[in-house]
Amino acid sequence: MSDDKQFRKVEWSGDQYNPADDDLDELPAPPRRSLAPEDRALLELAARAIGCVRFEEVEGEEYANLNFADGSVMHAWNPLAFSGDALELAVNLNMHVCRFDTMTTAQPLLSTWACSERDDGDPLASTRRAIVRAAAEIGKQA
Repeated sequence: MSDDKQFRKVEWSGDQYNPADDDLDELPAPPRRSLAPEDRALLELAARAIGCVRFEEVEGEEYANLNFADGSVMHAWNPLAFSGDALELAVNLNMHVCRFDTMTTAQPLLSTWACSERDDGDPLASTRRAIVRAAAEIGKQA
């Protein structure tokens, strides 16, 4: 083994790397993540609500690809993480989304039920989750 290709220890801190030595030639890839099982179940039902016929989780990532009956595919979809996906979900399912104080409520128009999420310091995350939970309820009926 040559001296310039020695193994060097790195330490992980959250999603970032912290090289133990500043002169590393190549940094290691960050750890890969997957969807939590409870989030995957919600996302699958929400995807069904918008007509998805096959839900494909992308291995090692926190999103999925959605396949529709017409052959179209929606790539890198996760409305729990991406606000744009959550907004499209709410619009496509004709939802009324209301935020008051620390509570977000998502309700499909003309329905008698709603899903609410309390804000735990991240109002965008609670809004996205309320939308996805309401979409999942619609997906259960699809």
